[in-house]
Amino acid sequence: MSLKWWRATREEPSAATAGPASPAGPSGSGATAPEPADAPDTQQDGTGTHDTHDTRSAGVVTAEQGVGFAELPTEAPRTGPLSPLPAPLLTGVPTGLPGMRADGGLLRGRWIAAASLTGTSHLLHGTSGQDVYRYTATHDGSGLVLVVCDGLGSRPATAQTGAGLLASYLCEAAAHITGQRMAGAPQDVLREVLASGNAAVRRHRAAVLEPLTDSDLAATVAVCWLPLPAEGEGEGVARHAFTGHAVRVGDCNVFTLTRGRYEAPFPAASEGPANVVTAYLPCEDPARVAEYAPVALAGVDAVVVTTDGLAIDLFDSPSVRTWLASRWSVPCGPARMLDSLRYRRQGSHDDRTALITWSAPLDHIPRLEP
Repeated sequence: MSLKWWRATREEPSAATAGPASPAGPSGSGATAPEPADAPDTQQDGTGTHDTHDTRSAGVVTAEQGVGFAELPTEAPRTGPLSPLPAPLLTGVPTGLPGMRADGGLLRGRWIAAASLTGTSHLLHGTSGQDVYRYTATHDGSGLVLVVCDGLGSRPATAQTGAGLLASYLCEAAAHITGQRMAGAPQDVLREVLASGNAAVRRHRAAVLEPLTDSDLAATVAVCWLPLPAEGEGEGVARHAFTGHAVRVGDCNVFTLTRGRYEAPFPAASEGPANVVTAYLPCEDPARVAEYAPVALAGVDAVVVTTDGLAIDLFDSPSVRTWLASRWSVPCGPARMLDSLRYRRQGSHDDRTALITWSAPLDHIPRLEP
């Protein structure tokens, strides 16, 4: 598919859809049309088109020159005409998030890895990144829960606070999901999780963060529940017969990765301005703005939950898809996850966040005695 993206700050909906909009600030996604190196051709895959024009660095990329600091080298691709990056500016906002966050390890026998990098749009203007990820396992052991949230750039001082609160409250609510209920009405269960997290954020705002409004804490979100095998159940059953379930509000996304091929349970908009967010939380009626999708897991190697900054690159850039598929072909440690997101691509300026779990259990990893 070929997608249409426009350069501008990510904005919240108009008053007619989800609340009053505020003037756009400098910290938006900056998404642009695909770079010339990623012009589509006719060979289709699960999320876009392959081409033969992607550019890769000739060797290991060294630190940026002329900015007075050193960085570790990377083999991440550099696609399209790129300018040297100036020295990044750190935010002085007390609620700012760390510029790099990463995790990797076992949870209920599944390897989970995650990384989040602040986008160059924020680093050039000294504003905070606004992506947050969280993960948990349900109390009954029936599933894993992956959550990503993305605060709106038009609220640079507070939206990251909303994203963090929302992600934490959603994980808290999702931990009470039972496998029995998910087997019967997964869409209703996940919508209840959204409603619970939404209500908790609004209560927190009223009690602690007055006079902030819902719009000040606005964030988009994706929640993905993935089944775990019951004790004594064969792994083949868990991997091939079960289905995951996802719900989102806004433009975060979910992908499955199978032998280098991506599929997206949620459809991508075929055209229109990507910077205008159609829905966010907290809001008056989360059920009205929520989208649900089943996640087919038959033969799937990994499930990836992303914010829009990375989702756009996966949809639009063959070089990014190829690079990430190669890096994520095996379970990643935190440093490898961070490095996987260090590619540069013309027009890709938003925060990048990926939260991944791999299907195969890692029971062979030795454990130290306490």
